[in-house]
Amino acid sequence: MRHALRRTTLALLLPMVLAATSCQGPASGTASANDRQVALLTPALPDTLNPLAGFDNNGTGKVNESLYTLEGEPDSLPRIVPLLAAGEPRISTDGLAWTVALRTDVEFSDGSGFDAQDVVASFRTVMDPASASPIAGTLENLADVEALDGHTVRFTLKESQVSFGTALLIGIVPSELVEPGQPVGESLLNREPVGTGPYLVESFSASQLVLTANARHHAGAPEVARVVYEAAEDDNARSQRLATGGFTGTVLPPRLAFGYADREGFEVVNATSADWRGISLPADHPLTGDPTVRLALNLAVDRRQLIDAVLAGAGREAHTFVPAEYGEAYNPEAVFDHDPQRAIRLLEQAGWKPGADGMLDKNGQPAEFTIMYNPGDILRRDLSLALASQLERIGVRAAVEAATFDEAEPRIDQDAIMLGGGDTPYDVDTQLYKMLHSSYPQAGAYYDNPSHFASKEMDRALHTGRTSVDPASRQAAYRKVQQLYAEQPSMLLIAFVDHTYVQRSDVHETWNTTGTLLEPHDHGTAWAPGSRSATGPWPNEPAPEGCPAPSVPCRGGCRAGGSADAAGGSGNRCGDRSGFLVGLGGPVQPVGRLPGLTFRAHRGAAA
Repeated sequence: MRHALRRTTLALLLPMVLAATSCQGPASGTASANDRQVALLTPALPDTLNPLAGFDNNGTGKVNESLYTLEGEPDSLPRIVPLLAAGEPRISTDGLAWTVALRTDVEFSDGSGFDAQDVVASFRTVMDPASASPIAGTLENLADVEALDGHTVRFTLKESQVSFGTALLIGIVPSELVEPGQPVGESLLNREPVGTGPYLVESFSASQLVLTANARHHAGAPEVARVVYEAAEDDNARSQRLATGGFTGTVLPPRLAFGYADREGFEVVNATSADWRGISLPADHPLTGDPTVRLALNLAVDRRQLIDAVLAGAGREAHTFVPAEYGEAYNPEAVFDHDPQRAIRLLEQAGWKPGADGMLDKNGQPAEFTIMYNPGDILRRDLSLALASQLERIGVRAAVEAATFDEAEPRIDQDAIMLGGGDTPYDVDTQLYKMLHSSYPQAGAYYDNPSHFASKEMDRALHTGRTSVDPASRQAAYRKVQQLYAEQPSMLLIAFVDHTYVQRSDVHETWNTTGTLLEPHDHGTAWAPGSRSATGPWPNEPAPEGCPAPSVPCRGGCRAGGSADAAGGSGNRCGDRSGFLVGLGGPVQPVGRLPGLTFRAHRGAAA
């Protein structure tokens, strides 16, 4: 869960590039030298470019690639497919051994070869406590990684874990540039990364990041030769600079983004995500530390009203950390009905009574707490203010205060924070474990299980879901997790937020574009699926010869014969401008069922 903007990864910072279309080859002379540059405004630039320090750990890296990457449509769970791996992993019958064969045609940008030792060194560095890697928790169940030969690696787990596939999305670095025992914060890779990806770092500062095409890339150099990122943390400032400057696009909160919907020369792109927003409920606070009060606050909130008023409808209600798209793992009964009267009764049962001013009080202690939000993030600010207004109706006063995450961290046990999460939502385990297991936040960061929720029954259900190789058992375990959460919530979740982008409308006249994938919490000026792709919603290959430039980009790209056709069904044909675009693919559509990560089983492997 990457809450602070300074922790934003480069996966959020690249434009979408299409790897291929059905038409043959790029059109001759389609893109001029100037056309081959993309300039993007981003909320922030990363502190580090080192994947072992948390950079590009969603399988979408453009400087350092991973063993696997993501592939799919915006209305379904992305598949994990080979990138630096030569095929799908071979998983032992007990689920403990994952064997991965590696490609032999890949080299790093410095000309050195890619082999098993690079994979071993990368994963062992993250595992090593001395390295102090912030993503070490991702590999907490990894017992060892070893090279079986020059291009085969075996991962041995402590216990079976179906969701381990998401850990194979970590970026790989050259083994020669890894110093055993060195803290990742001291590595040269933080500023001068060496990878196998389609881009190189030309320059990197606090205000600008410039990437250039990697001529050594195994799929060939990307057509967008140069990508420039300008940092602009404040949402309003970013919107104003986009309107007046020469930028290709940016990410904006829904209300700001939708203001461009009817503005000539711009288009809005709306992408579905598993990215949630909600507030922590501090464990050591006299009000929010009471489980009865936590339940009452969840019942008092009108989530639909918050989504309509603050997100302009661009989101779905979040009651637990599991959206309905997880299919059989989703528990439709684990919801908090909007019931302020019941909330008031529960608060009274907990000893909170109305005072002379109508606000609640308990033995002289007023029913009040503080909600902190990250400065410059309009969406978090407005959600915090709207939430505070709703809580005041039941006699609870919430003060709203701007605070950076560094300022908020020491106050996590006394004050609430408007948080976001859903880092790697491609298995229900990664959506739940760190937020609800009692080993966190001690095993991770302060924003993991920030309310210090602890329940042996919850731990058992989470463990069953993580370790069982039987799909039915996993699904039942996660439905149980949601039932337990609905009975005793640890936080106050509000919504799964759609990600909204604005781009110049001439983008698809030069480039062939396609739809985004289901987006995680990490997004930003561009969240990037695919290896040759740069990211959604911005392009990287010229429109193929013979393919007309559609009035609206087509999710399916151009098909043989030069006719533009969309693959997304109703309301998603080229030329249809109804609704807001989904990653350049048509009107907003639901993500669809997310059954969980699936690798084809080898020798009795897991789902």
